[in-house]
Amino acid sequence: MEQENQGNNLSKKKLYMIMGGVVILLVGWSLIGGLGRSLTGVGVDKDNGGSTTYSNNDGSVTVGGNKLPDNWPSDAPKYKNAQILSSVASNPQTGEAGAVIAFSTSDSIQTVIDFYKKELASNGWTVEQTIATETGTILVATKDERDFSVYIGDSGDGKVGVTVSISTP
Repeated sequence: MEQENQGNNLSKKKLYMIMGGVVILLVGWSLIGGLGRSLTGVGVDKDNGGSTTYSNNDGSVTVGGNKLPDNWPSDAPKYKNAQILSSVASNPQTGEAGAVIAFSTSDSIQTVIDFYKKELASNGWTVEQTIATETGTILVATKDERDFSVYIGDSGDGKVGVTVSISTP
């Protein structure tokens, strides 16, 4: 059953998952600015497709290249009208396997929300919470032992910014 919620009942684990994904993406973006070249133990791999992957023993962050992480589950919705800005193939913040992507789209916030609600349900996910804030909307869904969280908000440049975080088996 879907709940409309202003954030009071969001579980700590799901909140950490969302925030951890945002932190990971921010770290990835800071690596673009050259920070990754000064960190020891961070491998940098640039490919001809325009992406750069920064990796260490804890996981990897791929920026650019318009590609989903290799471990993206087949039952997780893939938004078609999206420009992927960055992706994370694991979550070093929690030590759990997972994937995070950030993308932008020219579609409306409501179009993106409607897509995820429909596609999550059709792929067997249960939308547990829909949280509307002043800056965007968060959807939290579960399936089996996995969590799926998506933040959808106005990026301020005429586009919609979306961050999706999923735990993977």
